[in-house]
Amino acid sequence: MIITRAGFSQVVANSFAGFGFPPEAPTVMEFPTEMFLPGSDLSPIEKNIDKVIFGLTKWEPQVYKAKGIISPPKITVAGRDYEEAFSKAELLFLKSLWSDGLPIRPPTQERVDWILKGTDLPREKVIGKIFPRGGIATVEVLAISLAMTGGRPEYLPVLIAAVQALMAPEYNHAAMNSTTCSVYPVLIVNGPVAKQIRLNSGYGCLGPDPMRPAGGCIGRALRFLLMNVGGAIPGSGTMAIYGGPARYTNIVFAEDEDGLVPGWSPLNVERGFQRGINTVTVMDAGGTSNINIIAKSQGPMEKSILNTLEGYAGYMRIPSKNSLYAMSLPDGVGGLLLIPRGVVREMASLGWSKEKVRNYLWEHSKIPDTPQLRWELENRVKTGETPRELVQYPFPLSRKPGGIVIVVAGGDQSGHSYWMQPGHGGYVAKTAAIELPAAWGGLLKKSEEDLGPSPVR
Repeated sequence: MIITRAGFSQVVANSFAGFGFPPEAPTVMEFPTEMFLPGSDLSPIEKNIDKVIFGLTKWEPQVYKAKGIISPPKITVAGRDYEEAFSKAELLFLKSLWSDGLPIRPPTQERVDWILKGTDLPREKVIGKIFPRGGIATVEVLAISLAMTGGRPEYLPVLIAAVQALMAPEYNHAAMNSTTCSVYPVLIVNGPVAKQIRLNSGYGCLGPDPMRPAGGCIGRALRFLLMNVGGAIPGSGTMAIYGGPARYTNIVFAEDEDGLVPGWSPLNVERGFQRGINTVTVMDAGGTSNINIIAKSQGPMEKSILNTLEGYAGYMRIPSKNSLYAMSLPDGVGGLLLIPRGVVREMASLGWSKEKVRNYLWEHSKIPDTPQLRWELENRVKTGETPRELVQYPFPLSRKPGGIVIVVAGGDQSGHSYWMQPGHGGYVAKTAAIELPAAWGGLLKKSEEDLGPSPVR
């Protein structure tokens, strides 16, 4: 039985079906949004109490014998010439709500088969169910999504690993995909594969970048999966109030491992992998801030670094309700900070390791004690979202300093850094190994033929 507030019936129905419940479950009604406020008029419930009782006590689902993955028939689109057929295919994808509103590359059988050369996994291999709709994401479905972006076979291993990380139960991608928050996944790639597929880690690493299209293609393919398989269509499967430009391609980039210095390990090493292993780490972001840091010419180097760190902390401690959730989880993530290699070199020259920087930021980024914060935390204690023993003032972004994720990325210059605030979702980061196919060398050779020499960083 589905009881929901106005505007959420399709979201709840998607979730209901995604967990395997019968599609004909009774919907009592969409109650007015105002009814969910304290002291509101509850008469709509009284008027529909018979429907509620029926749904709870008498309704029975039909029994369906068919099980398994349904493979719909292939679609044929014809036109006077290739250009007209191409245009008709784009219109069909728009009308069927399979597109993100931007032009797509029709995923023909030939192109999908080519993309599948990027993995040794069988095309029917199930990676997982994407909620709230609960659609099945197979390797072939991932290849179709990548083909729609104009992607290449060498991008597929990263996309597969990213979806595997997304499927971790503690990541709670269902909340991220359906919430009213304008949240989106962030993917950070480590290891040699980043350079091999031309994934940007330097200037403009968050996109766009025509010399390094991998990030845009992989991120957009993931968005197609969240929409087409997970049902995250605005106003029905996802209630994100604003959406946002980052939701078209999400954010996909590589760590600048060449810019690391002693005392600054790559992200995947911090997360338990050996250096040189290909991985992708997935986390959520609900907002970003460019930080114009203090220049060293304004004072002694040590003072400049402290001013820079305080500048970071000032952005990080801006109150946000989403920033309160990570403390509820032992491995909760309070946000992601990108620092360019030039700043890292300056910090390291004065003995600032990544751990020392993180500890400083964790301590100085706590949300200030205000009546609003106390009111919000007391409500969270009452609802069981935050244990009483974790409440403190000021309030940290995570239980421990490790919840502040720091990644080295960006250009050589030191003028700016970047803060990504958490969005409503799993409030954790998950890392998965990237498995390359046996024919990897041949794919890279073909990439070199098609795209030319890899651009210098």
